[in-house]
Amino acid sequence: MLKLKFLKNSITGFFLFFSLIQSLHAHISDGHVKIEREAYRLLRAQKATGDLSDGETIFQFLVANGYIKDNEDANSAYPDLDLGRQFLSDRQIYHFMASSRYVMQALRQYDAIDAQQAYILKQALPNCINMVYTLLRETIDNPEGASEAGRGIYVLMHAITDSYSREHTIRDQETFDLINIKSWQLSRLFWPEAAKQLEEDDGFGIETMVFLHSIKGKADEEWEYEDGSLRPEAIAAANAIKSVLVTIYKAVKDTSIVDELITDYIGNHFKPKIAKVKSNQFIFLGAEESETFKLSYDEGYANNYNVLKLDRYPFFSHMLYYQNSINNTNRSSFGYEIGYHVAPRAAFSSTSFFQRLPYAFTLAINENTSILKQASVLESIQIKAAAKIGLYLPLRNLVLEPRLGYGFTPFYENQSISGMIAGFDVAFNLGRDNNRKRTKRFAIGYEYDSSGLHGYNSILLKIGYNSWQGRVIRK
Repeated sequence: MLKLKFLKNSITGFFLFFSLIQSLHAHISDGHVKIEREAYRLLRAQKATGDLSDGETIFQFLVANGYIKDNEDANSAYPDLDLGRQFLSDRQIYHFMASSRYVMQALRQYDAIDAQQAYILKQALPNCINMVYTLLRETIDNPEGASEAGRGIYVLMHAITDSYSREHTIRDQETFDLINIKSWQLSRLFWPEAAKQLEEDDGFGIETMVFLHSIKGKADEEWEYEDGSLRPEAIAAANAIKSVLVTIYKAVKDTSIVDELITDYIGNHFKPKIAKVKSNQFIFLGAEESETFKLSYDEGYANNYNVLKLDRYPFFSHMLYYQNSINNTNRSSFGYEIGYHVAPRAAFSSTSFFQRLPYAFTLAINENTSILKQASVLESIQIKAAAKIGLYLPLRNLVLEPRLGYGFTPFYENQSISGMIAGFDVAFNLGRDNNRKRTKRFAIGYEYDSSGLHGYNSILLKIGYNSWQGRVIRK
């Protein structure tokens, strides 16, 4: 009876945790809502010029062909609910932010704030531009498939709006050229004081930092004046969204110039203040050197490399583990676990919380000769099958993996040892995973086994590796 109660409490706790996450992330940003709606208003009011149709015609074309929805919902507000993009440092590109490592590198290598900002901008901007290029190109080619893959036009709109927020970037207040791309304060447990310095007061009501997006992010809502009129940066964000919709329309009408249209859009709306645009490149000009990078990611888009870099999830995991009873240290065993991981699906819909969660199926085999002392290795084998989900956590790219399954000893003839299994792992990758086919993986976990083979409660230490998959469009 006690075992059954413990199992019920564990399962109930998992669902309460899911509900808590849902409530914590159920907030819809008013800023995103107002800016997206303003972008539609600006587009529909646009007059025809030259070969370009009037804005109302463009709007209706995009609606009729599935590029946007004709309703009052502001769907670009919802990508904040994706846990991976909300918490993982390397996924902050979806909010147009820099990985924490770029800020730390800049602070270590340079003393002057201008040099620090220039370094971060040069390191982080290519990743953000890759995201903009890929999401826009996917939307042009397959709007429905792009959204089903968890990217698409509304994820792109969300990132564009974020790129004009003072919590995410520093832009020139007149030209809106980029000066710096910030990192999220919650992506590291400890930041040096140099990383927390405040921006100069330029008349805004909320203080922001030079290098970091604050944990509360209050300036994300600072889009309008007291009378309800939009601030200049909000108007610039709305015009950038309007411009991306016009770019989609032009690209669909003339597929031969898709790459040119996208790079023109990037050059117009994401140009660094310390660079110029020439021949589809950003050219950074400095006292001693000139650096460039191309605005086209066409080659990486064609071979799915872009997606693997910016939207990657584990595919197969192979883990060796040690399991030991909490109450009786003599009950220990070694095992091997293979996991098949399924990438999440939708990202922007208000009703797709569970579709955002990556999940996996695992099969584990462990020997128990130290517990079943009279049994051979084969007889002592326990087989465990389980399903688990991935809940990304802030700080150091951790993932909490609650699991539920069943374990049994098919070859042990003395008695039947079987029962429900519940527990969780806290897993993370060792070292950086970018541009690698597989990555070392470590996990520490807890397991409750109703069969009592390990004394009901045990701790697991796992080490191994995982391969990667990109969340691709299924045509």
